[in-house]
Amino acid sequence: MSWSHLPPTIAGQGRDLLERHGLALLGTLRADGRPRLGPVEAHVEGARLLIGAMPRSLKARDLERDPRCTLQSVVADPHSGEPELKLYCHAVPSVGDPPGAWWAGRAAADVRVYELEIDEAALVEWDLGLGEMTVSSWSPGRGPRTATRPYP
Repeated sequence: MSWSHLPPTIAGQGRDLLERHGLALLGTLRADGRPRLGPVEAHVEGARLLIGAMPRSLKARDLERDPRCTLQSVVADPHSGEPELKLYCHAVPSVGDPPGAWWAGRAAADVRVYELEIDEAALVEWDLGLGEMTVSSWSPGRGPRTATRPYP
């Protein structure tokens, strides 16, 4: 599913988080099945969520072999109470030069652009004062759900 299918709360706050940090963490699967984690720029362009990778990078090789991936917003301070975006996706080769993307204007031979089609999404919000976390989640089969619980 595209970015436009996300519930407005997840889409709005998720876009803000991705734009604020400029980077996200992309989890891919190595050839031996072990996970690999690396930074990427993620750009919401209309209804699409795009990332770029250098063609010879390990993340591009991973996505070409197995398109399943996870995108996690950056958490810079564990005590900030900043929300966390978690997306479970599969990457599809695409095109696009969002303004400000490192790959904008580069030749196709120099970049692999992927649209992340979202299979599931979650936004975790923290109320540090109350010691509560609220998880807003979405999947095509379940639709939107929200649950609040104490932490840790």
